[in-house]
Amino acid sequence: MPSFEPVRAILRGLDVLRVISEAGPITATDIAKQVMLPQPSVIRVLETLISAGYVYRIEGSVTYGVTARTLALSRGFNATSRLVQLATPLIEALRSEIGWPSNLATFDQGAMTIAYTNRSAHGMSIPGRLGARLPVFATGVGIVYLAHLSGDALTAAFAQTKAAVSRWDTNPEILASLDERLEAARRNGYAFAEEAYLDELYHSQIWAVAVPIIVDGKVIAALSSLVLRSAGSRNRILGQILPPLRRTSKAISESLAADAGAPESPPKRTRRG
Repeated sequence: MPSFEPVRAILRGLDVLRVISEAGPITATDIAKQVMLPQPSVIRVLETLISAGYVYRIEGSVTYGVTARTLALSRGFNATSRLVQLATPLIEALRSEIGWPSNLATFDQGAMTIAYTNRSAHGMSIPGRLGARLPVFATGVGIVYLAHLSGDALTAAFAQTKAAVSRWDTNPEILASLDERLEAARRNGYAFAEEAYLDELYHSQIWAVAVPIIVDGKVIAALSSLVLRSAGSRNRILGQILPPLRRTSKAISESLAADAGAPESPPKRTRRG
């Protein structure tokens, strides 16, 4: 909760700027209807935004649009950083529920990059490093990510992965089963990391299962949980951890979608000048 009451003038200005950005070119009358402010107040806000260089009035009309300067407002935004910020408490809650650590991974230039991990923080002796670049075709996070791409996005991801020339992403045995694994991931909604890859890296200590994180129909990341093979039957443990893993993925998706939407409305204003 904020320490102070919001500055209403700033909220009004942001509301007006958002409406012009989303619906412009747009008239002051229509802006006033959408932000629930009297038109004279909207005109004052518009004149301020024009003076600041964020809005312009289209010549010969009564409509307004945003200028290129509004692009500068998002330059400091880092999508992965925001993803991690929103996902971290949810992933930590998942760890408390299932007893196993997780990796959050995003696709970056032909590799799956670990954006967040709580392996070392919770005592798993297997190394896990923030920023580590994992192969795409050999990992569960890579397979579920690819499986939920389509069209040009899938073609581009394949091209970037092949250009990265990872030994695991060019392994003939892994490539031979790739289509089958992608189809299984689409059908089941989850994917396992290749055992040969895990055996070489982790000396047969773990297995891993991953699910996609999808926002507005677009896959933006993948979430995996890692389990010691000595813990028991994979099918039994999968039945225990997969539902919470999916719930966490859904919660992250919903949090990101809400974060990208319109800000929470301030208390309703009366229509006074």
